[in-house]
Amino acid sequence: MSNPARTAESVHAVEALMLKHFQTEPFHNLNLIYGPRLKPVVPGGTCSDKTLSFVDASHRAGFDVSLHTAFIGGREIHRLARVHIGGRLFFADVGNGWPSLKLYPADREISFRCFGMGFRTEIADGRVSVFHLKRGRESLQLEIDVCGKSESEIRADIEGRFSSGVVYPFSSSLRFSLVVGSQFLFLRGDRLEIYDDGCFECIEGIDAAGVPEVLHVHFGYDVRWVLRDDEEGPA
Repeated sequence: MSNPARTAESVHAVEALMLKHFQTEPFHNLNLIYGPRLKPVVPGGTCSDKTLSFVDASHRAGFDVSLHTAFIGGREIHRLARVHIGGRLFFADVGNGWPSLKLYPADREISFRCFGMGFRTEIADGRVSVFHLKRGRESLQLEIDVCGKSESEIRADIEGRFSSGVVYPFSSSLRFSLVVGSQFLFLRGDRLEIYDDGCFECIEGIDAAGVPEVLHVHFGYDVRWVLRDDEEGPA
């Protein structure tokens, strides 16, 4: 029999680890834009990289966590973590470019707000649908099949994710997001979007030459010395 108090304590501990990863491992596609030279300088990566890191950290912390997948736009191209706590099943979407800071239960619909935006779930027919609200507009973000694929299948998909011909939402434009202090920052193409509980700010017109400075000033990652001789920048 599960202990509700112990389950709640474990949920809180896993969510604290999720927050830490959103604060210390940015979502980004720098490797696709600049090649592998920034990998030693900037942790994190796309959904697969971030989720693999979280699963490893969860195992070290003693949590029962494994890989899972989700559908975006009807395609099974997103990776997240499957978490078992007190006989219940949850999903941790630490690989999201947006700050999905809470666990999604497989057996109960939830909603929460952070940084001026909202997340909520609907559950039907063995699927958890996640909706994202920002700046007054809500959209279906992803759908999670509760059953999912095997761990070996997911790892094989991850190995071939950039050679399989799959076009991802971030394939053609720079992406970099991170929780920084009391704000959530998202660099998308030539726009830096800054979210907090009180307001929204957007800095536009960031060209390729300005990206290293933005990463240094706003996110705290100094890649200027690595890209000093780079004259092409992101497309």
